[in-house]
Parts: sequence; C-alpha cells; structure tokens
Amino acid sequence: MAEKKADLFLLQYLKENTDMDHPVPSTTLKAVLRENGYAADPRTIRRNVERLIASGYEIIAEEYSGRPTLYHYNDHEWDKSELQILIDAVSSAQFITPKKTESMVRKLAAMSGPNEADLLPGVYVSEHIKARNDQILYILQQISEGIRLKKKISFMYYIWDASKNLVPKNHGQPYHVSPYATVWNADRYYLVAWSDKHTDVVTFRIDRMGLPTALKEDAVPPPEDFDLQAYSGRVTRMYEGADTQITLRCKSFLMNQIIDKFGPDVEVFNTASDTFDVSVTASVSGTFFSWLFQFAGQIVLLDPPEACALYRKMLETVLSDQTDQAFHAPGELRWKL
Repeated sequence: MAEKKADLFLLQYLKENTDMDHPVPSTTLKAVLRENGYAADPRTIRRNVERLIASGYEIIAEEYSGRPTLYHYNDHEWDKSELQILIDAVSSAQFITPKKTESMVRKLAAMSGPNEADLLPGVYVSEHIKARNDQILYILQQISEGIRLKKKISFMYYIWDASKNLVPKNHGQPYHVSPYATVWNADRYYLVAWSDKHTDVVTFRIDRMGLPTALKEDAVPPPEDFDLQAYSGRVTRMYEGADTQITLRCKSFLMNQIIDKFGPDVEVFNTASDTFDVSVTASVSGTFFSWLFQFAGQIVLLDPPEACALYRKMLETVLSDQTDQAFHAPGELRWKL
C-alpha cells in the first residue's frame, strides 16, 4: 500500500512539474518524496518509475554518466503549439468576455504542464472588442440542449441604443426559434435557427442573446434543401439578404481577396491581362456592399441588374448625405435584396 501511495504521489508530481523541456533530477525527486513522508533513494525512485511505466504511463528517464538521472512526464494530452493555437483563438474570440477569456487562457496554459507562463506572454486581449455578456457559456449550453433534443427555444435579443444602453429588440417580446447549429465566423459566435417570426433560417449573435428558455414544442425541421456549410458561406459576415448569383469584374491582383471571401471553388472566367470575372453566390445586403466598396476602382459589380441598381442607389444616398449633411433615406432602411 505504501509503495502504491508513493507511486501515485510521484506520478502527480511529474505530471504537474515536468515535461520534455523541464525534467527534474532524481535528487529533487528524493527531496520531494522525503518531505512528504515517503522513503526515497535513487533505487526506490527507479522502481517507482518502472511500476508507473508498466502501468502505461509514459515517463522518460535520461541517464548520464556521473550525473543524477533526469525524469519527466511525456504524456501530456496537448503539446504547446496546439495549446497556443487554442489560447490565441480564445483571446481573439469577440464573443468571450475579458474576465472569462483570462480564466480560460490560464486553464489552457496549465494543461501544458509546468511553467505555464511560457504560453502567456504572447497573448494580448483587446478589451474594447470583447463581449460583455458573462452568460455566454450558459447560453451555449441551452442552445446545445435545444439542438440535441430538437426542441424550440425562446430568448430576448438585445441591441445598443443611442445612450449605449442594451435594449430588447422585437418590441420587448422573446424570439421563438428552432436551433440548428452554432457557427463561429470572423471571431463572432452565431446561432443558426429557424425563426417563427421570419419564417426563414436566420442568424443571431450569441453574445447579444439573453439566456434561452427551453420550450416543450418540437423544433421545425430544417428545409429539405438547407445546407449549413453552404448557408454559412453565402451569408456574408452573417447578415441576411437574398442569396443571389452575382458577377464581379476584378483587377488581377485581387485573387487572394476573392478566394479569402468566397472560397477556392469560386468560378473564374473572362481572364484578361489585368482583370478577371468571377461568379459567386452571396447574400446581397448592406454588409456585402460595404465589403465591395472598399475595392472602389478595383472591383465592378456587373450582374444581376437588381443588385447593381440597389448598390447604385446606396451610393447615391451616401453621396447626397455627404453633400447636404443630412439624411436622405428612412432611418430603418436596410440595404438588401
């Protein structure tokens, strides 16, 4: 029994304090074991380690002539490069609050073994882009439960008013939706769901949701032609508009931007010395037009005519607003097909 306790104590110590870059000598293990009431010398430590290895634990012993043997635990579930990717993702995710970000980053860093601070110096969290909704994880749990049980959920949805107060949308009434999936897009988290109000598949920013309530009513099944991957790709930055086949004429040096936006399977044709045309399916809305506008003089919207007309009207409104320093369109107008 005493040997088993010593083995378990040694295993826990090696897990928490060693890895490939941070081995400990047998002299340190001897002192630690004795401080905690266990008999220890180089031979007993070697037997402890041999029993742990026989039980399936990966412990490495590095033996050098004239020097104490070095030991380290070599079976951490995540290596540091993998954990660094996860830490960077959590740090940049705008839907996680600063407080929760710090907590999650430290938990992830601790999984690397000893000297967790090795993973922390490179992490920078800009608080001004972070969400303020501390319930985000509970909201995700409720959404996941609704998806699993195929039941509707209801929730309040909030926006900022002119006084920087969070106020409910939908005239203060909860939304009733059938949750299908959650999607991470451009460092934001979204719920993709069937909306009873809109009778369509829509998206909601999860960091703007109140805590959902599970309903007894069965969820509305997804439309037969619904494809989540295709839907996520077409909804430009997660804003709704009509899915429309559009044609763009682009300067030849913009292929990287086109592929980044629409994917490598984009249809390219009419390639010339300094331009190419592409045909893509996009959600034509103000958000799409804002992406397009940044390439003024470099991308031309060619088709369809209704999208060209809407874009032209939007640009004319902007020009009129700038010229007269006044607004020339209804405040609630949404630029979309």
